[in-house]
Amino acid sequence: MTAPPGLQAEDRPDFERALHQALRTAEIREALRRNGATGDGATRDGATGDADIQRLCAQALVASELIAMAAAPEYATYLRQRAAATATASTVSTASALSGSPTPSAGVRGLLPVLAVLAPALAGASTAAFLLLGALLGLLDSQRESADALLTAGLTSATIAAFTLVVGVACLLVTAVRHRTSAPDQRPRPRPHGHLRPHRHPPTHPPHLGRRDDAAVATARDAWLRALLHRGILPFPRDRLERSHSPSRTSQKSERGTT
Repeated sequence: MTAPPGLQAEDRPDFERALHQALRTAEIREALRRNGATGDGATRDGATGDADIQRLCAQALVASELIAMAAAPEYATYLRQRAAATATASTVSTASALSGSPTPSAGVRGLLPVLAVLAPALAGASTAAFLLLGALLGLLDSQRESADALLTAGLTSATIAAFTLVVGVACLLVTAVRHRTSAPDQRPRPRPHGHLRPHRHPPTHPPHLGRRDDAAVATARDAWLRALLHRGILPFPRDRLERSHSPSRTSQKSERGTT
C-alpha cells in the first residue's frame, strides 16, 4: 500500500493511527453491530467483529488518496510550518558552527608572541656567531677581508637583534594588557546582606526561537489530524456501512410486501 500523493512517508504513521482511532469509536462500533444484526450475521450479541474492522481498514487504506485530499489545505499548512522550522534549525546550526571556528586574524595574533620571542633570539645567536668567526679570522693576515665582512655582518645582526627585541617586548606588553582588559573581573563584588545571587545558565539557542517553531509545527499538525479525522476518515466508514446496510433494508421490505 503506497502513500497518497502529497502525503510524505514520515506522515504515513499519523494517517494510520487516525484511521485506527476512527474505526474504534463508539459510533462505528454501533454501526457495525447494527449492520451485522440485519445483514449476514457477522457480529452477534452487540460485539463488533474484528473481521469487519479489518475489512474497513483495508478499504480505507486503498482509498487513502481521496481521504487525504479532504484535509489537503491543513496538510499544506503543516508542511510549510515544518519546512520553515527545519530551515531555521539548519541556519542556527550553521551560524553556531561558524561562530565557534577560529578566524585567520586570531591565528595571526597568536603567532605574534612567538615571533616576538624567536626573532631576537635568532638575531642574537647570529650576531655571536658572526663576531666570533670574524675575530678568529682577524688573527690571520690572509683572511683579513673575510674577517671584516663577518664583523660587519655581526654588527648588522646585532642591530636587528636590538630592534626585534624592542618590538617583541612591546608586542608582549600589548598582548598582556589586552588579555587583562578582556578577562572578566573575578573579584567578589559586595552585595546587600540577605540577597543571593541568582544562578543563570548560558542560553544554548536564541531565546524562544526553537520553542516558537516547535509550537507552530505542533499546532499545524493537530489541525491537520483533526481535519483528516472528521472530514476524511470518519465519513468513509459511514458511507461504506450505509451502502452495505441499504440492500438488507430493501430486501426486508420486499419480503414483507410478498407476505
